[in-house]
Amino acid sequence: MPSTDDQQQARARRNSNLATAFAIAGLEPARCRAMEIFYTFCRVADDIVDEPGDAESKQHALGAWRDIIHGYYAPDSADSDSQQGGALAGEMAAVVREYTIPQEPLLAILDGCAMDITPREYANGAELHQYCYGVASAVGLASIRIFGCRHPLSEDFAVAMGYALQFTNILRDVVEDYHELGRIYLPRDEMAAFGVEPAHLAAPAENPACRALFHVQYFRAKHYFNKARLLVAQEDCQALRAAFVMGAFYEAILEKIKASGFRLTRKRIRLSRWEKVKLLRSTLVPLHREGRGKVRRNENDDKASLVLRPKQIAVFGAGVAGIAAAAEVALAGHTVDLFESRREIGGRSGLLSLKDSAPMDNGHHAMFGCYSAFLRLVETLGVRGKLDEAACLNLPWRLPGGRAACLAAWLLPAPFHLIGALIGFSVLSWKDRWAILRLGLAMRAGKTPRADETAATWLARYGQTSGAIHALWEPFCIAALNEPLATGSASLLHETLRRTLFGRVRDSAVIRSRKPLGQLFVPEAALCLKAVGGALHLQARAAALDFQEGTVSAVQLADGTRVQADAYILAIPWHEAARLVPSMEKAPPGRPILSVHHFTSTPLMLAPLCGLLDSPVQWVFHEGASGGTQHYSLTLSCPGEWMVLGTAEIVSRTCEELARFFPESREVPFVKSVVCKYPGATFPATPEVAARRPGSRTAWGNLFFAGDWVATGLPATIESAARSGQDAAKLATTATRVRAHCRKEHRR
Repeated sequence: MPSTDDQQQARARRNSNLATAFAIAGLEPARCRAMEIFYTFCRVADDIVDEPGDAESKQHALGAWRDIIHGYYAPDSADSDSQQGGALAGEMAAVVREYTIPQEPLLAILDGCAMDITPREYANGAELHQYCYGVASAVGLASIRIFGCRHPLSEDFAVAMGYALQFTNILRDVVEDYHELGRIYLPRDEMAAFGVEPAHLAAPAENPACRALFHVQYFRAKHYFNKARLLVAQEDCQALRAAFVMGAFYEAILEKIKASGFRLTRKRIRLSRWEKVKLLRSTLVPLHREGRGKVRRNENDDKASLVLRPKQIAVFGAGVAGIAAAAEVALAGHTVDLFESRREIGGRSGLLSLKDSAPMDNGHHAMFGCYSAFLRLVETLGVRGKLDEAACLNLPWRLPGGRAACLAAWLLPAPFHLIGALIGFSVLSWKDRWAILRLGLAMRAGKTPRADETAATWLARYGQTSGAIHALWEPFCIAALNEPLATGSASLLHETLRRTLFGRVRDSAVIRSRKPLGQLFVPEAALCLKAVGGALHLQARAAALDFQEGTVSAVQLADGTRVQADAYILAIPWHEAARLVPSMEKAPPGRPILSVHHFTSTPLMLAPLCGLLDSPVQWVFHEGASGGTQHYSLTLSCPGEWMVLGTAEIVSRTCEELARFFPESREVPFVKSVVCKYPGATFPATPEVAARRPGSRTAWGNLFFAGDWVATGLPATIESAARSGQDAAKLATTATRVRAHCRKEHRR
């Protein structure tokens, strides 16, 4: 076995990130020397596996080291240290005794190295975690003894940080490991979910499936970096300086990988010297100030730190709100279980499956560039590549008889982009355009409507013309609020306009999903949760809540299963939440939306969407072609009497509307039509109901609401749902009441 004087090992120490961390983090000389010895032991074990040789001899060499380690803890170990294993074994013996390093992590390191002797596959994340524990987390468990950590929580920190570092290593070196060592450190079930074969890892940079797979690995590593931050004990901060430096270096590498779009090659992504210097300064300077007493700490800091620990969160409802909550919780370093009552995720944007056609959305959902919470969600789960995003507002319209108009913004800084849109919208007169601009100026000046004011009253106060109301504000209000101006909430309309039409250039740009929205988060949502110890549970409906001393103690599922967690998020419809939560105000009857799907043998229009002015059909979406047919989705908000019509009558009337606005469609044969009715699609966006919307917090300290019906200041949109989920996640992860024993007993 090589000794600590081996030139190759000494050079490896000097050149490693770990050696840099030891030197700059200011470890005491004795501890620094002990870490060098321990690090050499780790390198020797690693080299036994990586250097040429047969598997049997490698197993024998690792076995010899196991015998040496067992000897350290034998009653007569002091007499035999110098007799076995050479100089390194003797030096390690002194380090083990001086810093009381337990035997288990040392043996786990050898077990982890042994897993690399022969190429193997990791069937799932659990097997990969086992490997990473041995080669990284166990190293951390031994290191914290040498660092001088005393708080029991530092052991959990070491395990989490070890996972974070190793998962970053795996992602960084995935191509190199494949080519140089013939090893794949990726779970095969995750590879299969994206259709990635081992051969694809030879050159994955331009393979979208590989990049999607790599994002799940990023999510896993980022989760553990954030989890490690939650596990820092204040009294051990100074002792963990070297670990913080290592963490900063590797997390920066992880972010560079993400910034590259996960276009990984055989060339490693590294940090420059200047990047390392900046990270060292940002990491060590605050610790140095705190160590010298220059950081004033609040007397409640210790109490708060006890709350901000990794938690087990249960989320019920896997629509956009529930997925947003679960993703936020998991990425932040917590463990989350997501329960959905149906067979698939997506909520009201879920799939409609027909026997003779591909799955499709129940009804089409368009998003906008101002949907910051929704875009955060798609970034978190790595699915933004599934979206089509326009650069600015570009909405084609049709008038009766087939006349075309277009509301298209100029690519100029706000608010000049809107001027171009209004000038080009031929439906408006100059008087109408000036009235719209006056309203925009008033809004930019901070003018807001009264909380009890209807949209019609508010617009009248600002002199909106009948032309502006007819061509812009009424269609906009119905589309955004599912409520006409006469009864719609002025506050909700104002907030929607402020964010879209009167926002930045990209804020009003339409975003569409290339896949049905019900498939947008498949398989990424389930894989990301599973990657960090959570799970997605389908056909699992919350039936009852158990309350105890101001908190929820458990949730009973319909099948009798009892779910326990630190905190609970109900991301279910308003009326379902009211059924489960005592004393909650009864949900008001919802407003309907009607969707009609027409399949034609030839195209009706080329644009992906088109608005219809003066029609009960507000929007026509071209969903694409499949099986030789063109799929069009028609949306009717505020459908009124249409909801009581039969399917045949609805199909007939919508075909007549299409013929009225697309005269060329009279000759187009319709292959098939599907009608979808949603009686309670949205809450009534009236001033009265808007004032009654509950917030995310409840009367129970660990129970929170999410959903587009929660008081987000927005109407019932996908953005409102995503924002409510993220808000609930923040509240749940900082809830002050924590069942300390939950993480140990919550094993289903």
